[in-house]
Amino acid sequence: MLPNPNLIRFPAADPVKVSGFPKAEPDVSIGACFGAFLRRVVPSHTAYSVARGVCDDVIAVLRETMPHPPGVADHVIAGAVGKRTALAPLRVADLLYILPPKFTAGGAIKAGDALKTVAAMLAPQFAGVALHGSGVIVPRGSLWVKVLPSCVHRGAFLVPGAATLTRASGWSVSNPIAEAATLRLTDSLYGGRPRLLLTALKSWREASKVPIAAFALELLVQDFYASAPRAFEIDKALTEFWAWSRLRTPCRLTPPGAQSAVEIDTAWHGKAKAAYWRVTLAEHHLKTGKIIDAAVEWRQLLGLAFPVPGETPLKALPLFKK
Repeated sequence: MLPNPNLIRFPAADPVKVSGFPKAEPDVSIGACFGAFLRRVVPSHTAYSVARGVCDDVIAVLRETMPHPPGVADHVIAGAVGKRTALAPLRVADLLYILPPKFTAGGAIKAGDALKTVAAMLAPQFAGVALHGSGVIVPRGSLWVKVLPSCVHRGAFLVPGAATLTRASGWSVSNPIAEAATLRLTDSLYGGRPRLLLTALKSWREASKVPIAAFALELLVQDFYASAPRAFEIDKALTEFWAWSRLRTPCRLTPPGAQSAVEIDTAWHGKAKAAYWRVTLAEHHLKTGKIIDAAVEWRQLLGLAFPVPGETPLKALPLFKK
């Protein structure tokens, strides 16, 4: 199913709802710049709804070819779309499809065989289906659906992956439901700040080519807020995070509901150190009244979506990356 034009046409609610970031105002300040930046890179509720809808016809084909008994849950929307931690415009929706018992009898199926089976079932119905890493990519217009065949395992799921292999070769344990619930709890305790900090860090990761996985940043952000309440302003939170994270890592953090830890190394420390000193310079510019220079420093870190006062306004981002 492609995006419904009637759904896209309706105005969406403001996705950046947190005290300190009210409705957009013309004030010239770093806070106003961050408010505009976050509204550009946080996907709208409409975009997330459309992304989930795009998965529907893929789910329908899988249900027809690999049916479950009536009333049995057969899929989970996972990843950044499922947890609502994606950057705008949306690119990929992760779809966990639970393999029926007849495909997993005896627990002998290998992850590679499961991927090939799913790809073979989807290829006749969709153009461009391809195996890619740990999933099956299904192009759906401007959005790609990444299908991960999975099996229920001790309250979690087995998904294709190289880490933490189980007896069925090629599987690793994941629990996207627990991950989403934990993130929602952390977000509720700190007024939405963790999710916005993660969004800014993901933008930094892309703009500055930072060698760290997005999921590792998600785990670090939750650990950052669990250690002690942090500064409210997003620029202060970023500065503290870059200082704190270099002392916290290398480390091993266990994802919610998982059975093994994720290793987070120090390969990204150089980028974090450079970011810390750049924001220190931005703070100096603010103290001397040079807000444009400060905004330029932040743009160097977070990408072109970060506005500079006086520039030509950036056009609205599309729902999906083209």
